[in-house]
This record gives sequence, structure tokens and C-alpha cells, in this order.
Amino acid sequence: MSAGKTIALTGVYVWDGESGERSREPWTLRIRGKKIEAMGPEADLAAGARAIPLSGSTAIPGLIDAHVHLCLDPAIGPPEEQDAVPEPERMRAMEARAEAMLKSGITTARDLGGGKGFELELRDRIARGECAGPRLLCAGQPVTTPGGHCHFWGGEAQGPEEIRAVIRRQIERQADWIKVMATGGVMTRGTKPLAPQFDVSEIACVVEEAARHGRSVAAHCHGTAGIANAVEGGVRTVEHCSFAGRAGFGSDFDARVVESIARNGAWVSPTVNRGWGRRVFRKPENEGDPASHSEFFERMQRVFEALRAAEVQFIASTDAGIPGVEHHRLAEGLVAFSRYADLSPLDVLRTATSQSAQALGIGNEVGRLRPGFQADILVVEGDPLADLSLLQRPRTVVAAGELVGS
Repeated sequence: MSAGKTIALTGVYVWDGESGERSREPWTLRIRGKKIEAMGPEADLAAGARAIPLSGSTAIPGLIDAHVHLCLDPAIGPPEEQDAVPEPERMRAMEARAEAMLKSGITTARDLGGGKGFELELRDRIARGECAGPRLLCAGQPVTTPGGHCHFWGGEAQGPEEIRAVIRRQIERQADWIKVMATGGVMTRGTKPLAPQFDVSEIACVVEEAARHGRSVAAHCHGTAGIANAVEGGVRTVEHCSFAGRAGFGSDFDARVVESIARNGAWVSPTVNRGWGRRVFRKPENEGDPASHSEFFERMQRVFEALRAAEVQFIASTDAGIPGVEHHRLAEGLVAFSRYADLSPLDVLRTATSQSAQALGIGNEVGRLRPGFQADILVVEGDPLADLSLLQRPRTVVAAGELVGS
């Protein structure tokens, strides 16, 4: 959209990303260029603009997925199979995934790891308007131990000097965030999700070096000891936060670690995706019977309950790209998250809009609907503050002032 071109979304209820309710009457959102110029119930806000009538709908800030991997094809399993795909084909597939995300209402995403910098290239192409996709914040190669989780992406480091060297390499590539693998992971043979990969001093080294370059740190954490190390080391976001033990996720819960997360002000990015929805009950036919909740559900519900009680802040995320987790399915993950964490639709929507924007360091630009903010807007029929499933059926998406698909 040119700087002088103006559109107006008319007759639409508005939830601004923070308030406890949507507007009580239909409003107009006036958009000039990339930003929201004005908003309110006044009819004259549409004067001189291209009016887009959206009666019966609700406009909310564009959604944010705080943990994705665009370089990964969720239909492909092991990393070596991913690498076997020719590079031009991989780039085309990444572009298609990014476009699907945008059409689903995801206007911002944080990409937390790749090896060859494809996601950084895609980020820049999207920013230049050469292809469609959400605004991307990218971490590049995660810092990991020799042979550690995702070592095949090239971020292996042992000791402070090698850690700093890996981080400096990401800065040279203009990464927006730094990622550290605080524990092993499921995808990498030979690593253990329960086991820490770095101690507190090493995590602190990552955080200090990242801060020298104006970057924050996200930490992959499954095992409880690794979560504790990451938080005490000063990371900004704890990814997964699974409290994984020998019996699976949530089986090594430690209230003292929850207290540490709260005390240190870390945000939790729980990577709840649509697949979690199939794990609520032991048997699908027992849907709706609380007595038939799965052990997985009960364990993770306990984790989320403790985090909520400690007033730890959540940000919405899915780990899109891992097997079976498609990039454009955040809306379904939010429905699952609401069940596990016992969050209202309003609170869940905050995790995917204003709270995520604040945690990612862009809270003065996106995540809320207000004059002067970037015009990233998702419009759905009805009221998503009453029914989260409505997010799965976007009526209109606006990204940086552009109507998606028009």
C-alpha cells in the first residue's frame, strides 16, 4: 500500500489486545499506509477511504506465534531427511508455509532455529515485499554442545570462547534473537531431553554476550534441571518448560523452579500445538468426562496451574515445523492451550497478541490495535472472546496495512 492510500474497516467490533472486552458498538479502523491512523465509533472515520464493510465481525491484533521453525517441513521426520530436499525446493516450501501462516492471521512469528540461514533470507524477502508472510524475528543457529540437540545446525560450542564465537556469527548474520539449547531434545539422536547441556555459568555467558549485541535469549528446556539453569542464567524466554522426567512431560515438577521463573521475570513459551488437543482424554470416546483425562493432560495442567499461581507470563507458541505440527495451525493450538492452562479466551488471546509482542521486544509496534501501531489485524465472524474456535476461520487479514490476498 502506498503511503497515501487509505482503507477503512467499518462496522466491526474491536478488541485492542489488552482490554477486558471488545468495543460495545461497531467501530471503524482507519488505516493509512502501514499503520492504524484512527479508530472509534465515529462514522466520518471512513471519509475519503476505501471502505470495507465487516458487520457482525470482530477485529483483533494479528496473531503472534513465538516459536516456529520455517526451515522444517512437518511432513518430514528426521533432520537428515529434511537436508536431503534440494535447496530451491526447500525455499519454495518455506515461502508457501509463510504465506499460509499469514492467511491464517499470523502476522508475526519468531523463528527459533535453522542451520543454513534460509529463514533469515526469507525474513528479509518478506520485509522487502518480495513474498508474502508474517514479520519474522529469527535466531539463526542455536548454541548447543558438541553433539548436542540440533548440533547439525552448526552451533556447537564448548566453553566461553566458543559460545561467544557462535553468538557473534549469528549477529553477523543479523539474527534478531539468540537461542540456546539448555537441555537435550527429542529430535536429536544421542541427546536426552531430561539432561542439562549447559550449567548456569555457561547460560549466563550466552546471555551476557547476547546482551552486548542488544539481543535477548530464548532457551530450549525440557528437563527440570535445565529449566533451572536457564532461568538462573538470565534467559528472557523459556521454551517448552516441560518439567520432563522419566515418566514424560510434567513428571518432574518442582515448585522451587516455578518460583525461580517468577522471581527472575522469565516468560514461558509452552509450545502447545493442535496435537495436544488429542491428548486431553485417555480415549477419544470419553471426550467431556473429566475422570477420563489422560495422565499427560493432568501432569501438564498441574504445571500450568503452578505457573499461573506464581503469575508467570505466557506467550503463545507451537514449535511449528516439528513432525505433524503445521505452521498455520496456531489457532487450534490456542484452543488446546486454553484447556490445559485453564485460561479464558481473553487471556489466551493476550498471550498471542500484546503479551507476545511485549516479550519479543516489539510491544510498542504490534500486538495491540491503537493509532500509530502497525496495522496487523485479524477479523473473524462473531466474538472470539467468547469462542476461540472462530480464529480458525479468518474473514479478513491485514498485514502492515495490506489486505492479505487482495
